[in-house]
Amino acid sequence: AMGWSVEDVKQWAVAEVGLKPEHADKLVLQEIDGEALSEMTEERLRSYGIPGGPAIKMMKKIEGLGGSSSVAGGVVLREGPFVEYWRRMWDVQPADDGSLDFGQAHLVGRKN
Repeated sequence: AMGWSVEDVKQWAVAEVGLKPEHADKLVLQEIDGEALSEMTEERLRSYGIPGGPAIKMMKKIEGLGGSSSVAGGVVLREGPFVEYWRRMWDVQPADDGSLDFGQAHLVGRKN
């Protein structure tokens, strides 16, 4: 998903997520490509004018892409909300020093 163009994201959103074309067009207006998609939040989607239900469905699909683990591959974070997010999403267990090694996320992450 990381290498997707804006048009790829739009096609995926319509075909896989079931987003209405007029909502997918809002992603195009915001120039959401694969890299931006991998950093997406439900709040951002809603701020673009995408309704709550479709925004929730889209976030589930984004999580299921597995793109998240490749984005995070090899990155070690030590604190902050992102660490908590990844712990919940991927069941990544912190090391003794409290850091998370996201290079293992693709091994322990749940696949939808």
